[in-house]
Amino acid sequence: MAQLPIVRRTEKLREITALLKSRKIVYLSAFFYSGKTVLMNQLCDSWDGKVLRFDSQRDDWAAFYRLVQREKEALIVIDSVDNPSYAMAAEISAMLAGLSEHQSVLLAGRAQIPPALYSLCSTGMITVLGKDFVMFNDEEIIQLFLEYSIELTPSDVRMILDALWGWPYGLHILAQQMLKSRASSLQTMIQHTRTEIKRIIVSDVVLTFPEPERQLLYNLSPFERFSEDMARIVTGRIDAPQLMEGITRKSYMLLRSGEGEYTFIPIVRQALFSEMRNLYTQDYINEQYKRAALYYELQNQVPKALSYYRQLGARDKIRDLLIRDAFNRPADGDYVDLREGYAVLDMDIILAYPELIKGKCEIECLQGHAEESERWYQALVQLIRQTPVRDARRQTAEEAKAYLDLCLSQRGSKNTLKMLLAAAKTPELLQSSAWRNGFSVSGNSVSLMNGGLDFSRWVRHGWTIYRLFKLPIEMALGRGGSGVADIAIAERELEANLSGDYTLAMSKVREGIQRIVDNPDIRYAAIGIQSRILAAQGNLDEAVSMMDHAIASLSDRHPKRLKKNLEAFRLYLSLLRGETAGAGNWLETDAPDETGDFIIMDRYQYLLKLRLYLILGRHEKAPFLAALLRQYFESYDRPYMLIQLNLLEAMSLYRGGNDAWRGKMRDALALARRYGLVRVIANEGIALIDMINDMDLPQDPWMQGVLALTRRQAALYPNFMKPAANKPIFTDREYQVYSLMIAGYKNAKIASILNISERTVKYFCGLIYQKLGVSTRAEAMNKAAELGDIK
Repeated sequence: MAQLPIVRRTEKLREITALLKSRKIVYLSAFFYSGKTVLMNQLCDSWDGKVLRFDSQRDDWAAFYRLVQREKEALIVIDSVDNPSYAMAAEISAMLAGLSEHQSVLLAGRAQIPPALYSLCSTGMITVLGKDFVMFNDEEIIQLFLEYSIELTPSDVRMILDALWGWPYGLHILAQQMLKSRASSLQTMIQHTRTEIKRIIVSDVVLTFPEPERQLLYNLSPFERFSEDMARIVTGRIDAPQLMEGITRKSYMLLRSGEGEYTFIPIVRQALFSEMRNLYTQDYINEQYKRAALYYELQNQVPKALSYYRQLGARDKIRDLLIRDAFNRPADGDYVDLREGYAVLDMDIILAYPELIKGKCEIECLQGHAEESERWYQALVQLIRQTPVRDARRQTAEEAKAYLDLCLSQRGSKNTLKMLLAAAKTPELLQSSAWRNGFSVSGNSVSLMNGGLDFSRWVRHGWTIYRLFKLPIEMALGRGGSGVADIAIAERELEANLSGDYTLAMSKVREGIQRIVDNPDIRYAAIGIQSRILAAQGNLDEAVSMMDHAIASLSDRHPKRLKKNLEAFRLYLSLLRGETAGAGNWLETDAPDETGDFIIMDRYQYLLKLRLYLILGRHEKAPFLAALLRQYFESYDRPYMLIQLNLLEAMSLYRGGNDAWRGKMRDALALARRYGLVRVIANEGIALIDMINDMDLPQDPWMQGVLALTRRQAALYPNFMKPAANKPIFTDREYQVYSLMIAGYKNAKIASILNISERTVKYFCGLIYQKLGVSTRAEAMNKAAELGDIK
């Protein structure tokens, strides 16, 4: 490693130095060959004062310990502290606890927390800088490859970082591959590098573990995530948690998540699994899958269980599990994630079971395939006709049909009230498994009115429905019905109230929350409505705090889209303040991809994406997503969201100078007037003010009330939907180079100031030119002046 090109890691050296000088003991913890020793060498070379250096694999501890006791002003550097001698293990804690005022300590090792440091870590005396600190970031990758005279594009850097997770040894291997095989694609060379890394992981790391730990790692390698209980079942070892704890502390072979689960670094898992295939038979590996599938089945984590039964090709087991799950989780928005299980079943198998027909019908509905969903519904109707009355499948099919009559989103809510009342009058139906397990109308949302179905048409008649049908509606919704009527009428008071007084809305939603029995969808929809009321009242801090607490309280047992949709709403609250950084990061990392799998349960997230495209000026991406949403909103009878879509499209057209915005705005206002909706317009606040002032709107009480609330919202949140400044977005290093460049410094001086090579400066100048849309330094200076960066 010492003969390879070296990158001076200036920023990280500064951070370590600052910690050491603030009287902190620093422990560098990372994987093998991760550059810890090189980083320590660089720090020692730059340290202003005496340095005492010790390597536990080479030096004599007793002599070093005496030296430390004599030298009261020094930086003490100890490498491989996780592999100490007996004497060192006995004395190192005492040495660290007894440091003089002018002694600082830098430690390094492969263990996450070595046993010798347990007590000091618990007291806060030690700062641990782990693998995320030690591994190379994107800028350091760029600099390293420049040392090999290889220039990378930003997309190259992202690909390398994703594939090799910034591991210096792997980066060096890849750079050497690129020098030898210039004709090969980067992807091919990365694959060759990963193959070599996996070989080294096994030969240099895995084989050094004791046999019990090594076998445990192999047995867990087929799985991406696992808890301690799962590890016990899969490996058959009672002591699996203790072994996992030991592995975690002394290495990075296992990582522990904040949710009590363990994971592998992906390439480590792949290396282990490849070796497992060499050492064990396929029957042995299949036994691991069977145990994992059974574990997840017993935990009622059906999608995970199905994934392992698919590995085994166990179609009968998949069929039985899907049948049982069809009524166990009838209202779970993650139901669409079972589609891979259905994909392995033959058509005639699905058609033979009403539970499976119902599941297939729901899945097609959630994927936005309304016509296909209706075809499966008709197959269920046909099954009922062809099945004798005394056949048990007939009753099951009739229950499934009744459930679908209420929940199929493509049908809107036109006949929902009638069917709810009919269900409430049918005791046999209310006692069925589907109704006992609860019926949710919220659809993983922060809304009831526009959750699983759109209840916009109920708004004008809300209080009449509430007074006359509250009891039968809640009865018809089964266990999930308690509190729904109060929460729904609270949302009606929020959405249709022209006065802006939301006292009654807040009172009713609180009443509803107190009555909820056991339905997370309804509970979190109610919390979402509360936070929307608070935001409308101007209490945004309280609304944000409420949503933060709600998201933090979610566990893995809750539907995953519930959390994703709550997080999307939380980001929307940030946008009210004009804060776009978090939402922009979400757009790049966690937002659903509309070009791939379009799932209607993600509609809240898709609307947030469209809003961000507008804020960030990414107008070229908006039309495709808008077209998908329009098709869904119109075919599934979603007037509330169609109003929102029309407003966003009107804003986009207005900002682009296209007069067609007026038509979109009129469509939005007409739909809102038709259903008596107010907040859906007022929520856009400042984003609509100029457009409203540019229109000749009627003077009737409804329109004037909407205008007053919109103006009030604009006053509360003046930075909402404000277009982001049309400036290039620089990385930290790019901005440093850019700032010095426009200040008039030449490349050599910039390199000296930033402590990087002149070649690196030239590379970053090239990236800056690309982002500015220029090709020379003079043009870059002119562009900077246009942007106001040169005063």
